[in-house]
Amino acid sequence: MSQRLTGSLLGLALATGATVATVAIGSPSSAADPEPFVVVGTSDVFDSFLTQTVLEPGFEKAYPQYDFQYVSRGTGAAITYAQAGTADAMIVHAAALENQFVAAGYSDEEYGRAIFWGDYVLLGPADDPAGVLASAPHDIAGAFARIAAAGAAGTANFVSRGGTPGTTVQEHAIWALTTGTTTCTVSAANGGGASPSTSTGSCANPIALPSWYHATGLTQGPNILNGDVCNYDGGGCYVFTDRGTYNYRASKGQITRLGIVTRDNDAAAPGGVPLLINSFHAYALSPEKFADSPNVDINNEAALLFLDWVTSPETQQAIGAYLNESADPPFLPSAAPSLTLDDPLPTTVKAGERISVGATLANVTPGTPALDGVLVKLLATPPGDPTGAPVLVSAGTTDGEGHVTIGYRPQADATYTLDVGPITKVEDATLDPVFGDLLAPTSLTIGQVEVQGRLQDVARSISGGRLTLTGVLAPVVPAGDTGQLVLLAAQGQRELKPVGTQVVRAGAKKFDVTVRLGAGTWRYRLQYVNVGVIRTAQTSVRSVTLS
Repeated sequence: MSQRLTGSLLGLALATGATVATVAIGSPSSAADPEPFVVVGTSDVFDSFLTQTVLEPGFEKAYPQYDFQYVSRGTGAAITYAQAGTADAMIVHAAALENQFVAAGYSDEEYGRAIFWGDYVLLGPADDPAGVLASAPHDIAGAFARIAAAGAAGTANFVSRGGTPGTTVQEHAIWALTTGTTTCTVSAANGGGASPSTSTGSCANPIALPSWYHATGLTQGPNILNGDVCNYDGGGCYVFTDRGTYNYRASKGQITRLGIVTRDNDAAAPGGVPLLINSFHAYALSPEKFADSPNVDINNEAALLFLDWVTSPETQQAIGAYLNESADPPFLPSAAPSLTLDDPLPTTVKAGERISVGATLANVTPGTPALDGVLVKLLATPPGDPTGAPVLVSAGTTDGEGHVTIGYRPQADATYTLDVGPITKVEDATLDPVFGDLLAPTSLTIGQVEVQGRLQDVARSISGGRLTLTGVLAPVVPAGDTGQLVLLAAQGQRELKPVGTQVVRAGAKKFDVTVRLGAGTWRYRLQYVNVGVIRTAQTSVRSVTLS
């Protein structure tokens, strides 16, 4: 963003209660001052301290010319903030709202980039008046129904953030799957789903909430603390939240009464496994969308650098390592798909033999559709030249389950890699507009295969003191290279030694070797040599008598 917007950015943040990680005010920056780069986004990544621990310091270290500033908002409010032209990039987690942002032309790219995923959890008190932990530890819709029943009986409360944060949008999707609870229908513009209400039909504005349901309007961390204090009649507060924020706040001793009572929705439960999956995407704002707004200057260069940085393997690893002391990380990398090999490659094949490479390409975020129709390339690199450019030798396209089979006849020793370029994928076609995302390229080194050379159809002829050998060799010598035919011979039981060589030019398929030997009986063997390209081929030892 341009420096001229910094003052209005601060004023807007203070007026709305937004959290700004770093704010620069004052005169325009000098050449030595970092340039402001503003990211507006979900409070999940801020209240969990992922922003302060990984994103902000990591990006500023990689690009010290920028001052990373994060404005913490719920997803719906973050989108509104971005659409005002007061941010350069955005991190959000509500597909039913992101699709509208993209359709309106605010994204610089076709869709947002997948950056990481986590999970939602339900927190409850130790006495668990709704009996969630015992009856619905892996059934979030069932847990909500039990809380609603206990709330109606005056023994439980549900503490929601309200509004349109990504967490509330997902909460509404869950309420739509519950039974026995009076709900109203949330509009598609607000993410869809349902909300507890005293009346049915379309939700009013504001929603007529039952007495046991509380919409605080807080960001993620403060909302958990509100439920932990539970200053509501009847007590027994439950909070639906992301596990990253809960883990961080609990690790700091800030949460003393609440613990996880439901997580990891069972596949057989309503909504299945995806119902508690929390998927995050990052967007660069489109400068073209604000072409007619002279007071808006989107820092598109910084935004695209950030998208490339946050989806890089190094940053993805750092995200996955955050809060991972118990090998149960709350944020898992999702920028690139997984690529797994069906079976190991053979270490050696005979020249002319075909190898079959089977692999599966999959989006690592649970609940996403198969990656079908994706081109997977098979690349080869000579083992003696690991820094050389890989060469495309074959390719295949994934089927409806993301599986691909690639056939190839190796012509030389090589290390093989499967390579997949950037992927554009519609992840939810049931939404209108559809929701899609961008996945980063990925590759997988699958092993080294050596090619055993072959000498076939070897025939000999004798003329005077000359021995002539003809036949077919495989594989052919690669372009730009040469091989050698070496005839080893000896009389009696002496050691076979080279008695003649012949250069094999690139592309040659047949050979014709003639060597003059003295009179007598000779033992001989022919070799096809191309060091670093194939395993040496050789005939068996044979005998010939020359006059």
